Amino acid sequence: MEKTVPLERAADDLWLKSQLPAPMLPVVIIGGGPIGLVSSILLSLQDIPHCVFEQFPGTSIHPKACGLNQRTIEIFRQLGVEEEVKKHRAPLDSVSKTAWYTNLGPNGCEIYSREAWGGGRYRDEHERASPVQYSILAQIRLEPILQRRALQLNPGGIRYNTKVIEVEEKQDRVVVTVQRKDGASEQIEASYVLGADGGRGLAESLGIEWQGEHDIVDMVTAHFKADITSTHPDKRVFISWIMNPKLKGSLGGGYLYHLGPYYPAWEPHAEWVYAAPKHPDDPEKFDAQSMTQRIKTSLELPDLDIDLLSLSHWMVNARITNRYRSQGGRVFLIGDACHRVPPWGALGMNTGIQDAHNLIWKLALATKSGSPSTYNALLDTYQEERRPIAQRVATNSLHNMRNHSNIMDSAVGITADTSTEENFDALDAFFDSRRPEHHAKREAVRKAGEILDLEFHAPGIEIGWFYPSADINNEGAKSRHGGQLLKDGSFNITAYHPSTIPGHHLPHAYLQRKDEVISTRDLVKLDRFVLLTQTDGLWDEVRSHNVEVEVIDGKNNWTDRDASWAGLCGVGKDGAVLVRPDGVVAWRSTKFEPEALHGFPALLKAILKQDMPQPVL
Repeated sequence: MEKTVPLERAADDLWLKSQLPAPMLPVVIIGGGPIGLVSSILLSLQDIPHCVFEQFPGTSIHPKACGLNQRTIEIFRQLGVEEEVKKHRAPLDSVSKTAWYTNLGPNGCEIYSREAWGGGRYRDEHERASPVQYSILAQIRLEPILQRRALQLNPGGIRYNTKVIEVEEKQDRVVVTVQRKDGASEQIEASYVLGADGGRGLAESLGIEWQGEHDIVDMVTAHFKADITSTHPDKRVFISWIMNPKLKGSLGGGYLYHLGPYYPAWEPHAEWVYAAPKHPDDPEKFDAQSMTQRIKTSLELPDLDIDLLSLSHWMVNARITNRYRSQGGRVFLIGDACHRVPPWGALGMNTGIQDAHNLIWKLALATKSGSPSTYNALLDTYQEERRPIAQRVATNSLHNMRNHSNIMDSAVGITADTSTEENFDALDAFFDSRRPEHHAKREAVRKAGEILDLEFHAPGIEIGWFYPSADINNEGAKSRHGGQLLKDGSFNITAYHPSTIPGHHLPHAYLQRKDEVISTRDLVKLDRFVLLTQTDGLWDEVRSHNVEVEVIDGKNNWTDRDASWAGLCGVGKDGAVLVRPDGVVAWRSTKFEPEALHGFPALLKAILKQDMPQPVL
């Protein structure tokens, strides 16, 4: 029930109308979800022939992921889909808060609310960090946007209703066997394969094992239409956590969030998602009637008119594969194919999109070169750089899930072990100022809200991640990577510290030239390195190595509009910052040194890992 007809009906039968390119493709992508589509767009933007095989008829009908953090929106900006995403996303003032309620019925009360996702008091902090905004857009509306862009760049390049049934890795190629809608099968050969199959068995077929916790909680999600918008107590709240004392608190009561559609107008009878773990007395498999009743019971809206659109049963997992690259080196796992992340924190799809952004530029170098094996060590850095990010994300997201019951519910006095009568009494003590426990409970809830920064105000883990292995001169050790590591060496999840230490993402600063205003991040190129400097002429020689040079505050060049870049760049006026195609700083020089310029070819080889022994694939 995960996939159905796409937004544009014609895409449903693309496999009938399209002809595969040459028998040997540079890249085959398995899976046409958001990660596969982003990978396709990135490959097309670098003119790399490829094909996407998707077993379902089209884009997803079930909402799934919806939070898009700033780093992901920056990638969408490069892909040319940011404006479409902005047009369809939730209005920013409707997703600036999250709140806990006893229920949403006539007798429901708000327990606690807080700002989140760059809203309210966090807005300035987010604006300093990036030229884009955190956005809420359900996967059912995001995928068609990505699909249209992918097909625009690679018409006929997505084969729907085509299931990959075998991947056989050989020394010099990969043989992919697919089965079409009519049952016929065929074989396609490719130099490389990207597995974006959502964890549906590709890893296991390659002998790659999963690590971590699995089948933690049995969940059910309902996608439905109802008029909740006009009666909801706070129009700024995106996620409403239902701490219903009859259902053992916020996890038992479930959570609710709106989906729009918001374009061209947000109608009162809009779409919503309700999700909750299964109770022991729940049916083995929810049907429309039992799920409708569960929603009404949790929200305590017995007369709510519900039009159920879809149901999904799923398990909470916090797992990653022990490898991101096959033993033979020609198959790569991306997104949910190599990490399954609990949705508390909205980091799963974002991490997958950022996986693709990390991998594709490296793969492009290998496929375009006459000697792809010389980039083998560079391709190995995909796992080296991205796997630790997924480990951190999976651990933090699982921690976030457990915080709802362990921290917030416990602060009120509701636990899985307390009776319904005890739960009502705990809530009465929370709301009644005459009760002796009242002030202590209020303070405990306030502190619990601060602890939940790890989920609702977490720019460090969302956009502050960095690659320690890319810090080629170990510059980060002197400053705990610009403060992104805490004194005990752990990662600072709730704060983002911009830095040009190699391995970190290029900091955002506004630049201006005449009437044109851009971000430093808009200078990044998908197909080459970019060198940023503040002095004309000194570094021009690097252009001969296919490196673009951008001068800030030089003659007839960009100006540092707010004097932000001068404070963020970490180098002197005649120094330079070298940026990779994925926006990550590769190297920097605090000042101009002729020996650095003369040694630039060797530097590039070191960054691209071509100074290392290169095994032949």
